[in-house]
Amino acid sequence: MVSKKDIERFDEDAAKWEGKELGSSAEHARPASEEQQHALDEATGLQLISIRLPKLLIEQVKQLAGLEGIGYQPYVRKVLTLHVRENEHKLERLLTPAEATDKADKLFAQALMLKTQIPTLEPLSNERIFAEGDYNKALTEANALFCNAYEHADPVLKRHVKLRMSQIGEILDQELRDFQDNKYGKRQS
Repeated sequence: MVSKKDIERFDEDAAKWEGKELGSSAEHARPASEEQQHALDEATGLQLISIRLPKLLIEQVKQLAGLEGIGYQPYVRKVLTLHVRENEHKLERLLTPAEATDKADKLFAQALMLKTQIPTLEPLSNERIFAEGDYNKALTEANALFCNAYEHADPVLKRHVKLRMSQIGEILDQELRDFQDNKYGKRQS
């Protein structure tokens, strides 16, 4: 059992670590072993690469990283990650119909889960706004993946894709009807 005194000492030590009173001196630093470095890379999903870049570009990247208060290597990771996210749709062309359908099914399931959660969230709260955005994105991406998969799918997979596209269509039709009812009042039957 941890005593109250231990907890107080941990709190004091945490402040010292954060303030760099502890852990920042070179005399206590030692390089990680190759095994430790490999374990760290595996745990973080990182891989060492070597790349040659123009010196001027490296200096500019270091300056931009400094403006954001981070090192240049994390900054390069950030820039590459953002670029890939912005162009991820291009990678979907490389998916087989089965892979595209599997990914679309997961996005569709995510959209359905969000659809049930959204009404429980406070109107106009950040949480609800983000959930609505995530819902729309998941449903839109799922539909696009299903459309791409349909063109080259085998007959069995085509039936599955048509069913999912039909379900998405029904959801969108219902949302449009709900929107029109709320905006223009209940329609006369």
